[in-house]
Amino acid sequence: MSMKHRIVNTLIMNIPICVAIVITAQLLGTGALRLMPSIINFVLAYVISFLVGVFVPLVPWGVAFANACKAQPGSLPFGMLINAVVNLGYVLVNCIILTYFNVVIMGHAPIIAYFISMATGFIPIYIVGYIVSFLWNRPAEEITKSICRE
Repeated sequence: MSMKHRIVNTLIMNIPICVAIVITAQLLGTGALRLMPSIINFVLAYVISFLVGVFVPLVPWGVAFANACKAQPGSLPFGMLINAVVNLGYVLVNCIILTYFNVVIMGHAPIIAYFISMATGFIPIYIVGYIVSFLWNRPAEEITKSICRE
């Protein structure tokens, strides 16, 4: 995969994933959606996800994991295992940074609140991110191929 393909695919993949994790995190944290915090968090999540997607080799790690689990390449389990690793990388980095930003910096809460928020929010955010990224992967790949002509 060329760098152009990787960048374009990352930009396309991250739109619905960032929307989904921002909405999930905000509903978990506050019980409501507010426009400005959602926009700020989306922009931050999108930038973070772009950097992770371009500079961290999550897909090769996911492929290695799927191969280690002896899943058949091209099969549904193979794709699910790859997605488990890729989504873990995205969600982990986003949760670490955005939870700290929202709870400690913006919310002025003590650091213990950060750890509680991470402990209670990570799994639901991971599940939502996993589902969205799994469903969006093929369409995003097709859009990327048409843009990059690869």
